[in-house]
Amino acid sequence: MKLSAIAPLLALPGTLSLAIRDHAAQITFIGAADAQFTQDFPVDGSIVKITNPLSVSHISSNNPDIACTFNGVDHGTTTVVGVASVDVGPPQTQIQGSCSAGSTPPSPPIESAPSGGQVMITFIGAANAQFSQVFGLDGSNMAISDPLSISHIMSNTEGVKCTFNGVDHSVTMVEGAQTVDVGPPQTQISGSCVAA
Repeated sequence: MKLSAIAPLLALPGTLSLAIRDHAAQITFIGAADAQFTQDFPVDGSIVKITNPLSVSHISSNNPDIACTFNGVDHGTTTVVGVASVDVGPPQTQIQGSCSAGSTPPSPPIESAPSGGQVMITFIGAANAQFSQVFGLDGSNMAISDPLSISHIMSNTEGVKCTFNGVDHSVTMVEGAQTVDVGPPQTQISGSCVAA
């Protein structure tokens, strides 16, 4: 009798860990020479701090129906959707991340104002391929050298106004914290930003 009452209690810790695992995405961060670490992220959109200082080149997920956004120490933003391995450009230590169920990644945190006289802009292409570039807020035109065909341009900073020029002569304006579609998608060749 006593044994039958204790057996369910002994099974409880395993059941609890399974329930917790079902509500978390296991993400692998990969650096040079295959150095790597793995961290679990709840799939409720909450922001989780990453404390491992490894400079990360790739972020990998084996989780279908999960979308995650990660922020690097150099203001780079990397999005991973579903089962995928995504390049981090340029490689950098990751400082925080968030994941949610489904195919729409959590929005990165919004910065209320630009810092240090510059703003980080993220350029997004097909299949969530992306890169980020820092622009000064003095209005000077800066070259963009990445040839990726861009579908969306994203700013997470309020109080900025940016203009981007495409290879096919398109002009895309981004004001404040927003994501703007580029039409038609094309390589961006230059851009400029000012404080609004």
